[in-house]
Amino acid sequence: MARVLTIVAVVAVAGCLSPREDTSAFFLLSPTPSIISAITPIDVAVGLGPIEIPPYLDRSQLVVRLSDNQVALSDADRWAEPFAANLHRTLEENLASLLPGASFVDYPWYAAEAPDHAVAITFRRFEADTGGTVVLEATWEVTTSGTSAEARATRIEEAATAPDREAAVAAQSRALTRLAEEIAAAVRRAAGR
Repeated sequence: MARVLTIVAVVAVAGCLSPREDTSAFFLLSPTPSIISAITPIDVAVGLGPIEIPPYLDRSQLVVRLSDNQVALSDADRWAEPFAANLHRTLEENLASLLPGASFVDYPWYAAEAPDHAVAITFRRFEADTGGTVVLEATWEVTTSGTSAEARATRIEEAATAPDREAAVAAQSRALTRLAEEIAAAVRRAAGR
């Protein structure tokens, strides 16, 4: 009997020490093509930033909204690069496709390379709920030569096409494209084009 218990104990310890399967999945926001016909090129310099995100989103784990007052961090689903950098890059790529011919300068910029128009964005919320619906809430401002040309608060809801994390991240990418469309339209108004 003691021998059987020793074997069971050895097998149990070996099971605990053996490598476990890594179930991590890594995600990226991606630019999504906008359906706009005949986009007129615009020859302006656009400064992008500062872009602020709340600290609860600035982490490697994906955040899921459980209720108005509760979020959960995924144990396995992670961003493939720092979330703030991925958000900035994807937003800039979306704006570049919506404002062909424009050049972009990242914040902070030197006075010698001051852009024609600057876009500052503060994200208040940007995550999916348990059903995959993404809510993006942000305030943003387009300035021209340091003077406010347009300032707005935006709330975008985008439903995921499937009940999984990949579909939720795709919905986040679509929501970010919709925000870029609003901002690009404001830049064109500020430029008089």
